[in-house]
Amino acid sequence: MPENRRARAAVVATVISLLVGLFSLDYTVDRGDTLSAIAADQGVSLADLIEANDLSNPDLIYPGQVLVIPGKGGNKDVVHVVTRGETLNRIAESYGTTGRLLAEANGLANPDLIRIGQKITVPGDAKTTVQGSNDGGSTSKGVKGDFHIVRSGESVESIAAKHKGVSAADIRKANGIVGNTVYTGTRLFLDGPGYIAKGSPGQITYTVQKGDSLGEIALAHATSVSTLVKLNDIGNANVIKSGQKLKVPGGATWACPVGKASFFNDWGFPRSGGRYHEGNDLFTGRGTPVVAPVSGDVEFIVGTIGGNQFNLDGSDGVRYLGSHMDWFKGKSRHVKAGDVLGYVGTTGNAAGSSPHLHFAMYMNGRAVNPYPSLLKFDCRR
Repeated sequence: MPENRRARAAVVATVISLLVGLFSLDYTVDRGDTLSAIAADQGVSLADLIEANDLSNPDLIYPGQVLVIPGKGGNKDVVHVVTRGETLNRIAESYGTTGRLLAEANGLANPDLIRIGQKITVPGDAKTTVQGSNDGGSTSKGVKGDFHIVRSGESVESIAAKHKGVSAADIRKANGIVGNTVYTGTRLFLDGPGYIAKGSPGQITYTVQKGDSLGEIALAHATSVSTLVKLNDIGNANVIKSGQKLKVPGGATWACPVGKASFFNDWGFPRSGGRYHEGNDLFTGRGTPVVAPVSGDVEFIVGTIGGNQFNLDGSDGVRYLGSHMDWFKGKSRHVKAGDVLGYVGTTGNAAGSSPHLHFAMYMNGRAVNPYPSLLKFDCRR
């Protein structure tokens, strides 16, 4: 692959500063690339590349598509670039190790003195010693439940085996894991509600045909006469006329937040300041409309991290959050599924990255991974 093309291999958003775990990077497909050529150039197998990106058709990739380059195995050193607000202990926690070991590995005379832009080497053989862990591993008690920081060579099954009363199915459910791929340095909850969106009740419009009765229409659409009467404000259930348009309950509706987008399961990836990614980044063109997944009440806010952000209390009981929009459309209000809320951008701490929407879902105050919902409703480009 030409050198200038190789230089375009990019780590999306803040992953570029973290180089998560086993060098699990993102690669942006260039014109003329093939999956086999990318795999060969990155030193990974074609099978691993297909699995890491959940590709149903490995022969179909396109310029601009973001691919995950999975780890190559073994314990690799990782280079972390210090960002604003970070401490050595927080960096160490992100990688499942300790500040003392990082200080020793980097020859730091004063571990309390690190600077923005400084490169910190995280040795691949660094031992994890997080206080309070029974296995000398990376379990910590978080505000929202127990979690585990994935280490080199671990799988969902091996993580579950280290924690009494926790099954692989529990971990998959709590973290929306589809397939077998997990990434070193990722925070995985050991328990949690797990959720796949069902959408809010939808409706269709039916035009009454000659000879129709309300009972026949209700039967044909798996609903009741009383529901049709109430929904259409009908005074006499026995009187409907040909050509009349009736609202009829339909399937549940759930709209993809930005239509088709490039994304992967970056749930739990470490972020600067000791944070972890509670959502998925949906990459698409700047100015792409951002729409409400379901009906509900939306509030627009502006923050230093999320930039222009929407908070939507959905009619399905889920709170949806979308960040980094360039601008809003309208004011805080009640919206229906599919209504435009704003437009994709790079505000907040996404400045300088590729345009995308950080998309998150919360149930009863706990984060749930949007990834299974996005797959269910075919939101991937």
